Amino acid sequence: MFVQPRRTLLMDLTRSDDELFGAMKKKTRQYVHKAERAGVVTEETKDLDRFLVVLRAVADREHFGIHSRDYFARLLEAFGERAHLLMARVGDEDCGALLVGRLADRAWELFGGWSGAHTEARPFYLLKWRSMMRMRALGAKRYDMWGLAEGADDPLAGVENFKLGFGGEIAEWIGALETPVRAVLYPVWQLAGRRRLARSAA
Repeated sequence: MFVQPRRTLLMDLTRSDDELFGAMKKKTRQYVHKAERAGVVTEETKDLDRFLVVLRAVADREHFGIHSRDYFARLLEAFGERAHLLMARVGDEDCGALLVGRLADRAWELFGGWSGAHTEARPFYLLKWRSMMRMRALGAKRYDMWGLAEGADDPLAGVENFKLGFGGEIAEWIGALETPVRAVLYPVWQLAGRRRLARSAA
């Protein structure tokens, strides 16, 4: 069983703004412009709790568990200046968040999402675009959107459609696999893991 997405979307940040923007689907370009006109503000922050408010809203809406605050604090400490918390807000309300990590000339979206607020303003479209521009300004040449679906029934199918709107190149890796030693007990182990994750995020 794959424990991390095997397929991902790579963006070539050596391309110009016009080339990157032109490679997007028409609707994605329109939504980026719409967010700008709606006054969506994007900014980088050091405030982990601000980031987690949005991530918890995403988790509640999509019904998945997230790691504890301590996990994210240790992640930020380990990455240091190579970790970036990027936020999108409408007025005073945060509604989009991304945690992006950098290593050498590459950047990866590690965690993030849209809270579900201010649908009409399309805040997450602008946040994605501004995140790529920020990473390029810091020297990144490749931007990894981290994770595409394995098929139409995959929970990531909707997320994949959103990401593919930005263009880019699909890459398929060998994958991180988990092989149960005792297959009959594996579902129990999975359930226990999900419950631990839910408790740690509470």
